[in-house]
Amino acid sequence: MYPYQTLSSPILNDAGLNCHAVFAIASLSEDVKTILFVRCPQAKNYQQLILIGHAGRQFWQSLNERVADLHQQAHPIDTFTVSVVEQFLQTEHPLAAYEIVYPGAYTVSLLELGKLAGWHHASPFMVGVNAQYGPWFAYRALVLANTDLPVTPTTASESPCSTCEDTPCINACPPRALDDGKFNLEKCVNYRQQADSQCKTTCLARRACPVASEHRYTDEQMQYHYGRSMKMIELYAKKQQES
Repeated sequence: MYPYQTLSSPILNDAGLNCHAVFAIASLSEDVKTILFVRCPQAKNYQQLILIGHAGRQFWQSLNERVADLHQQAHPIDTFTVSVVEQFLQTEHPLAAYEIVYPGAYTVSLLELGKLAGWHHASPFMVGVNAQYGPWFAYRALVLANTDLPVTPTTASESPCSTCEDTPCINACPPRALDDGKFNLEKCVNYRQQADSQCKTTCLARRACPVASEHRYTDEQMQYHYGRSMKMIELYAKKQQES
């Protein structure tokens, strides 16, 4: 079992949702609890907060095997994730009340919870990175539940970026959007819209990251995610031109 697989759930793990962290709501920092209770008052009725993510390629493989009309759905990843999480809770914890708050309205920062769980370190290319999976993971669900699961110990780990001397991600970025030590969104977006852009359906900087490259997403998965983001960029640009 991977260190991130803190729940012994074949339902989650077989679906590729192989990263789990369980937080006791009462033990969260006062800042986090304040935000949680303001944005999601019903959280006071629950004992635990469960963060679920995926890492590596298994999630994409399971998604394609189980969702026949993947490219025709508006939000197939969220729909698939919710169905798997509900199956996990209803099958393995049938007596526990729960509420899936993400996908849906954000209650607390998933990145902050990812840091508490030891999953997330900032990278130059604006995608989280960790030593086990590199940049090849994502947050998929956040659940309020009256479960009695073992709480995940808060862990501190060093960012892989802190010992990376060659910075291949910075060097691989065609528009040089990472050169100034701070991600330049405008350079990135402008380059992606160019007809000859190499980053329309991928991110060369992310692909160049040497950490845990064995878990790198397949070309199909990269094309899917970055293709969708490219459509959003093009739609926004069109609206700007029309306004």
